[in-house]
Amino acid sequence: MSKTTFHPPHSKPTILQVLPSLGTGGMEIGTGMIAQAISKAGWRSLIVCAQPNKTLQKPGVDYIDLPLRTKNPFQMIKNIFLLKKLIARENVDIVHARSRGPAWSAYYATRSLNIPFVTTYHAAYNSRSQLKTWYNSVMARGDRVIAISHFIEKHILSKYKRCSWFDPKKLRLVERGIDLTVYDPQTVSQERMERTQKLWGIEANKRLLLLPGRITRGKGHKTLIEALSLLKDKDVDLIIVGSDHKHEDYRESLLAYADSLGLGKRVKWMPPAPDLSAAYKLADIIVCPSRVPEGFGRVVAEAQAMEKPIIVSAHGAAPEVMEEGVTGWTFPPEKAQALAQVLEKALGLSSKALAEIGKKGRKRVQEKYDEHLMEAKTIAVYKELLRG
Repeated sequence: MSKTTFHPPHSKPTILQVLPSLGTGGMEIGTGMIAQAISKAGWRSLIVCAQPNKTLQKPGVDYIDLPLRTKNPFQMIKNIFLLKKLIARENVDIVHARSRGPAWSAYYATRSLNIPFVTTYHAAYNSRSQLKTWYNSVMARGDRVIAISHFIEKHILSKYKRCSWFDPKKLRLVERGIDLTVYDPQTVSQERMERTQKLWGIEANKRLLLLPGRITRGKGHKTLIEALSLLKDKDVDLIIVGSDHKHEDYRESLLAYADSLGLGKRVKWMPPAPDLSAAYKLADIIVCPSRVPEGFGRVVAEAQAMEKPIIVSAHGAAPEVMEEGVTGWTFPPEKAQALAQVLEKALGLSSKALAEIGKKGRKRVQEKYDEHLMEAKTIAVYKELLRG
């Protein structure tokens, strides 16, 4: 196909977001928020991914099925041509990629058609080889590159500022946002809390730690389980809540490890909560003991929005989302003894002190991590390119 020239957008621009599949992770949640913001702006919002799950689709957004959940180079090449056809057919004005595999296909499709290409850099991707470093680099090749935190912004600059093809002027900081109407402790009724309490078998007289997130080794579950075993107070339980899809063996190993430490029924795993806001409100403290640096740390923002103290590993973006000693605490990654000491300190505070920490946390999220801020900044990035 011959190259076409990008023309000024029509009155209703079409923005196409590209990702492997729909899910419940931070990347997918953010994609859905931006998709709806595009629609609310009066523009046309498209998402293309593999087999879009109808239960996760958002109103006002059109979904298109393409086999983008792949790292097979032959399928990725084929996807270039599939995306070119789709872009031409749907009169797409901007393509926004959020994951490396689909981003490579989208990159070559947009370069061929000469239309704007945006990437969101979601994580400090592993780059143990030159090939992997090159593979990751597509996320810095957009006409605009969105960094989701100060940590990611610094990571991008440290990786690519010496590359001839990278221009730091195209980098935009757009921190992630959460829905403060969903994560609002004032809207969680006693009935909702009791329903979750009954569903999870939580004893009323127990203190509760909560670790939300997918069941993967990078989330640091073992560190928290070991720390729990070191606490002097034995009336503290831990609930690990999140999807264990394709990690069922690891989930079972965690529960076996807890049992080996004599924790018995004090550690439970629960599938993704139907009412996560109620789960947050039931907990005394939220813990994110990640072994791998978080690109943002959505749970850190959600916990604070729900007026809960947060404890996080002292690396990645998580420490910048909270405020040390004000809305929560940090500890050295993978150091169970240090985490136990922080937990002892936090659990030793009065209910009034914990409530004060929680109120400061919600205020912080309202000021910095409201989804409307993220949406407005992203739309502004699109407008830059549409004017271009």
